[in-house]
Amino acid sequence: MLLKTRAVVLDITPYAEASIIVKAYTESHGLQSFLVNGVRKQKARYANNLFQPLTIIEVVAYFKKQGGLHRVSEVSASPPLVHIPYDTVKTTVALFLAEILYRSIKEEEPNSGLFGFVDHAVQILDLHPETTTCFHLVFCLQLSRYLGFYPGGHYSSLSQYFDLKEGVFRESRPMHPYFIEHSLTKLFHELLTLSLEDMHDIKMNGGERKKLLQAIITYFELHHTQGFSIRSHEVLAELMG
Repeated sequence: MLLKTRAVVLDITPYAEASIIVKAYTESHGLQSFLVNGVRKQKARYANNLFQPLTIIEVVAYFKKQGGLHRVSEVSASPPLVHIPYDTVKTTVALFLAEILYRSIKEEEPNSGLFGFVDHAVQILDLHPETTTCFHLVFCLQLSRYLGFYPGGHYSSLSQYFDLKEGVFRESRPMHPYFIEHSLTKLFHELLTLSLEDMHDIKMNGGERKKLLQAIITYFELHHTQGFSIRSHEVLAELMG
């Protein structure tokens, strides 16, 4: 069956002499794997930048109902990225977000809300001039809502710790090491109130940003990455620290 769908590229793996396997989150069938032949040849049919992490593509493929690799017939950018491929910080943010999505999404079924959120986020990151400082933090927290483990409870002067293991604000310091200190919990709460469009309104220094990034990574690893560790945030933290 020939299938046409939009998709977000999450990961690529070299295959055979000149082909690649593309892991992508599709609008119509969730997470899927595509075989793209000949893309690593000198005179390839498709440009390499079509398959960079977080690129949004429109793909026509021979879809196997039983799963496995779907062979690509046609692929194009949908829409073409303007700034992400040429801006070092935006590229690094895109690599990080793609890894988060790749480690978090396992369902091979459509989720229009999640796909729409990712599609919208990629275009904001690409086109908005002020999307680098805290974009990745706000994105991850909003993504957790679609994945089913959005932080619960309420921050207040009496609830100044965030328990990463239980996913709630609490009054007392947890007995385990997975929590956000009260000195950072207010900033964490502020991140929860922001949209991707206004995330530049929050002010924090590099040290605070790095600690909150590590806390959010831990939160994902505790709740949704099935034991896989996130690694690309280390480069991102150094670049933006």
